[in-house]
Parts: sequence; C-alpha cells; structure tokens
Amino acid sequence: MTDPIASFFVVVPPGWARLPAREADRQELADVVRAVIARALPDDLPRDRAEPLRQEMRRRLIATVAEAGDNGATAVYLPVQPVDGYTPPVSIIESEVEDESEESPADVIAQLLADAVTDAHSAPAAGDTDDVDADRVVADEQELPPGVREVDGGIAARTETVVRRADPAAELPGIGDDLPVVDDRQVTYTIPVPHRPGRWVVMSFSAISVPDADDRLTDALVALFDAVMTTFRWTDVPGAEPTTLERRIAELHGAA
Repeated sequence: MTDPIASFFVVVPPGWARLPAREADRQELADVVRAVIARALPDDLPRDRAEPLRQEMRRRLIATVAEAGDNGATAVYLPVQPVDGYTPPVSIIESEVEDESEESPADVIAQLLADAVTDAHSAPAAGDTDDVDADRVVADEQELPPGVREVDGGIAARTETVVRRADPAAELPGIGDDLPVVDDRQVTYTIPVPHRPGRWVVMSFSAISVPDADDRLTDALVALFDAVMTTFRWTDVPGAEPTTLERRIAELHGAA
C-alpha cells in the first residue's frame, strides 16, 4: 500500500490511545507503547513485579498493532486505561484504500450498502436494511437514506455486521490463543476523501462479547463509536481554513 495522503483526526474518549501501524511509524509506536505502559503501572510497583508486566504489555500491544499493520491498517485505537476497573473489549482499526474504478463516491457507497444487506453474514442495524441507490445517497442531507452518514460535511457508508462464535485463536495465531470464543459486533465507516479522488478512509470498530450476553452494553459501545465518528475532521483540505471548532478539536487531539 502506498503512503497515506489523507490527513484527518478524530477525538477518542479519555484513556484511549492511537497506535500507528505502518512500518515507517515503528519509532512512534514504541514511544506510544512506552507512554501507555508508564500510565498503566504505578510508580511504586516493585521492579521484580513491574518488569514482567511491562514486557507482557509491550509484547501484546506491539503484536496486536503489527498484525493489523500486516493487514493494511494505518493505526489501531485501543482503550488502554480502565474506567472503574473495567476496560471494554473494543478496538478501532484505521486504514486507507485506493479505488481504481471511475465510479463516483455515491455509486461506491450505494454498492457497499447493497452488499451489506445481501451478505449472508451481515446483520445490519434496525432501519438499515433498505436498498440504497446513488441518487438517494446524494439526496438532501436532512433526509439521508439508511446506512448513509454525514462525516465532516460529506457522505459515508455505515455498515454493521455481527460475527457469531468468532474464534480468536484461529484468526490471531499466537496472539489470541488464550482468548475464548466470542461474538464480534463490527461497525465500519467507509469515507471518500473529498479532495483526493479514489482515496478512501475506512474506520472499523469491533466490540466483542461472550455468546448470549446482554446486548445493551454492546449497544452502548457502538453508540460511543458513532459519537467518536461525529468528531472526524479533515485537516488538509486545499484552500480551506480550519474552523474554530476544528482548531480546538486538533488541540485536544494533540494533548491526548
């Protein structure tokens, strides 16, 4: 994959970290992992206890990000600090792809949504099962068709899938060997880069749960991801000055 040329940011909840997954960003990844581990382990922890924990955390974080990078991801977002002793089993995978076809973004989005509906493994959210055509995709933004979302003034496809009885050991050999079989609820935003024809940003959210668990927690985590995506902003639009809100979000992003 070529180097990304789209520049954007999103605001993630406190306690989350963005871990870059490209080979060229290995030093940045090492710095982020070092900071995550430093925040996670108390300073007064005895060295003989802290060092094995540091090594294990470093191994798991880097292995997870490296696996995502090998599959084309540009970054992985993870909750790295517990809230009231709980760390949600979720992640966001950021990637960029090229579309060599000459189809318009509206046509591509319409096809993505149609494929999501007909996919035997897809479980769209309520209200997202209607067929969508390109003319409806570019309709009045106040009446966006099902599955279409507004992202920083543009359109994007939002698709949702539930993978039942996913086996981490089979999908992540060496990383998921000690993880149980789970259900995996996935939500993906596929976003055309408005000023880079043929370039798309894909943000894929995953929330895992034990089979037959109460769906209300997963529903809340999906709602959290949808809220995160409302903060998505392009930062390299030619000829466009950032708004006051975008500058403030950028400041918060830099301080995260």
